[in-house]
Amino acid sequence: MKKTFVQEINFLRFLSILFVVVYHFFPNFVNRGYLGVDLFFVISGYLISFYIYKEVIQKKFELKNFYNRRIKRILPAVIFLLFVTTFFALIILTKVDLINYSKSLIYSLFFSSNFFFWINGGYFGPNDELKPLLHLWSLGVEEQFYIIFPILFYYLIKKFKNINFLTLIISIITFLSFSLDLFLTNIGGGNPAFFLLPTRVWNFGFGILAMLFFVSQKNT
Repeated sequence: MKKTFVQEINFLRFLSILFVVVYHFFPNFVNRGYLGVDLFFVISGYLISFYIYKEVIQKKFELKNFYNRRIKRILPAVIFLLFVTTFFALIILTKVDLINYSKSLIYSLFFSSNFFFWINGGYFGPNDELKPLLHLWSLGVEEQFYIIFPILFYYLIKKFKNINFLTLIISIITFLSFSLDLFLTNIGGGNPAFFLLPTRVWNFGFGILAMLFFVSQKNT
């Protein structure tokens, strides 16, 4: 079961990356390839909730250990990426673009670049190629989710041990997030709907619901 699970998740990861990469190089070929990011968020919701649920049930979960693992896994790779990108930015970008890059760099260091790019032109603007760190908006959303979600989910598991109650609560939160996403999009708020965590929670929520269904089926 464990081996099959890893294979399936890795295949979904491959699809999400493939969609995004192909979309950036051939946008007319896969005109909605950016939805690969949505799929990646779903996968993240599944994996992180499964890890927390299993650790809490086994009485081994500690928030400090969770955050330490996330820092050790994410921070070195991000710092290396920012170092390399900054090196080339200093060579290639003009003074004005370098100033904007420096601002995005500061936001990226604090995993909040989604706010910066939301305020400064969105994702589908004409000068996206002059934003080397634009792709880090998704990491900002993901890390903000990782900061808030473990505390909330830990409390919910301890409070509502019945998996049906957990499923109901996560379903309500997912529905509210999706509704907010649709509402903002329909009134012209496509940018905040695209970049901000509250309108992305439903992506993670689908993954969490899939995990709860997986666990409930396994326990029957």
